[in-house]
Amino acid sequence: MNQKEYRAQVDAIPFSPDFQARTIARLAQLAQEKEQKTMQKGKFRIGLVAAVAAAALTITAYAAVVMLRPQDVAREVGNTTLAAAFEGEDAIAVNDSQTVGEYNVTLMGLLSGQGLSLVEGLPDSITRDKTYAVLAYSRIDGDPITDDVPQLTVSPLVEGYAPWEVNAWTLEGGTHTFAQEGVLYYLFECDNVEPFADRAVYLAVYPGTHLPPNAATFAISDEGHISVKTGAEAVLFPLPLEKGKADAQKVADMGFALWEPIPEEAPLPQGTDDQARPQPESGVDIQISGDMDESFVSFPSASPQN
Repeated sequence: MNQKEYRAQVDAIPFSPDFQARTIARLAQLAQEKEQKTMQKGKFRIGLVAAVAAAALTITAYAAVVMLRPQDVAREVGNTTLAAAFEGEDAIAVNDSQTVGEYNVTLMGLLSGQGLSLVEGLPDSITRDKTYAVLAYSRIDGDPITDDVPQLTVSPLVEGYAPWEVNAWTLEGGTHTFAQEGVLYYLFECDNVEPFADRAVYLAVYPGTHLPPNAATFAISDEGHISVKTGAEAVLFPLPLEKGKADAQKVADMGFALWEPIPEEAPLPQGTDDQARPQPESGVDIQISGDMDESFVSFPSASPQN
């Protein structure tokens, strides 16, 4: 049963206008009868509160919003091949939630491999070796999200490589986003990150609309460990990749340079700190496809400054 069918059936459950009042009154009557038969008044009061709360939850539960699943998100953006793949055993359920600024962000699921995408307008995508991640945003204050333009950026980061070396831009990233029933759904794709599986691989989420990762938000130690700088509003979702899928040759073919700390005696480029390196000048090519409820944003490759 899909989400729409479920909502339709639940919404069809009839409730009389005085159902809540009659239910609470009946619970109170039963509680009063029980109080006359027991001396354990403290336990009774706790039981009464719990019973009334349970009744209220029963009354309002039918109106709760049912979150989409990763396969539902893929289907909503028109990628039926990916939707079917998210139903399979290779899909990884994550369901990890963290807070970024005024948003609750949930990494719902992850999937990597070839032949996972078949979208109208991208005829060659069927052969690409990609990683797909599905996220959901909701506002902490409970206000619904109605705009499908996210106020957060998503980018993979890999330990051992500077954030401005390996990221959504250098891994040919892209997104589909749409808002539904107050929740923003975010389908992210990039080149397959499984070849890096013998290292810690993260999906970083931080404020800004498609901004490349920089030294003001992320730090990298001499050993290549990536962290969020103190005071920065960013989170790192560890990706549960199978180490056996690491492929050193594929990583070498990508041409990325491992992190090498700048010697202390070497002068730093203007505007950087003691852990920063020159960063790429990255543009963002925003392509709108379909109606206003759906957009695709591509992150073009970027090369470091000379």
